Amino acid sequence: MTATCDASQLEKGLQKSPSSSWPSDEGTATSQDNDPPPKKGLKILHNLKSKIFGLIPKLSPWNHAKGPQLYVHGRLKPTFVRKVEDYPKGFPQLSNFLDSDDAFMVYRRFGSVFSRLLLTKQDEIRRMESTLLAMDRTDQRNGDFEYLKTTVEDERRDTLPTGWPQGRRELLVNLEKKTMEYADLLLKARELKAIDKPSSRDYRSVLHFMEADGGQLYEAEMDFIYDKEDLVTLRPGRDHGWLDVLVERFLLYFRCRPLMFLFCSEESRSKSSTEELHYYDRNLISGFVTLLITLGVLALLVVPIWLLYKLSIAGTITTSPETIGVILIFTLAFFVGVKAVTTAKRHEIVAASAA
Repeated sequence: MTATCDASQLEKGLQKSPSSSWPSDEGTATSQDNDPPPKKGLKILHNLKSKIFGLIPKLSPWNHAKGPQLYVHGRLKPTFVRKVEDYPKGFPQLSNFLDSDDAFMVYRRFGSVFSRLLLTKQDEIRRMESTLLAMDRTDQRNGDFEYLKTTVEDERRDTLPTGWPQGRRELLVNLEKKTMEYADLLLKARELKAIDKPSSRDYRSVLHFMEADGGQLYEAEMDFIYDKEDLVTLRPGRDHGWLDVLVERFLLYFRCRPLMFLFCSEESRSKSSTEELHYYDRNLISGFVTLLITLGVLALLVVPIWLLYKLSIAGTITTSPETIGVILIFTLAFFVGVKAVTTAKRHEIVAASAA
């Protein structure tokens, strides 16, 4: 029996080990020839047991893995993590490194190339537009107004005026094609322009890896990393990304076993075995940053209430200038906090502060 067959049997809950003593409905050729037929009670028990064990894969939490290669001995195979050092030096190792973390996904957007292509197509459309306008004026000058008022007569035209490279209909078809190409390219250029630039820290990390040990690539192939103004990052933006950076810097400067245990998953530790590369779990860092923001918001809400309560006990809440100071300071702190950790607009921040 092949491995594929074994896996399919396991999915159905019918696979048995060679040493198993479970009875079988079908049995083997030897058992059918030599063994006596099973008794009726044993056969009923066997059928009941087959149905019970047949339900186990269906009730298993790993039942969503339907591929025969994934379902092994009633559970999923262990996940595979690509290690940077396992790939040959050069494009293979560099591509795996860039894909190993969101912060390293730095590439060129070729802004000047897009600009040149847009200018070229723009000039082609301009010339076709001028030709179309010249055709319209020729018909107007010759008094052929029927060709300008209906497309049917224009398409039935037998001969073209002198100097026309093609008919008006053919020109419009080509003009539509060029215009749609120009529009698609224009939208793609805008999308690329909207992609964030890499932070200085992420850029230095990629640059140091590419230049380490004599360089990952030849000099000509490495030139793209030095064109910093044309680089973009595929790292998804966050409203409080600068807090993530602060946490990452803290983990880098104060690297120790407890912090590695808290902020490194098993998969992130498996990505590299060298001391130069440190991978932290983004989800754990994001959760910690969210906790910090939550504590900050609670402090901004609770602390002024507590201070005003203290002033009310002292009996000076209505006369003391400290009351106005508390309200002013914490309103300003809330304004600055919302501005720092979110991308809210000015009128949204003012409305939130007033509330």
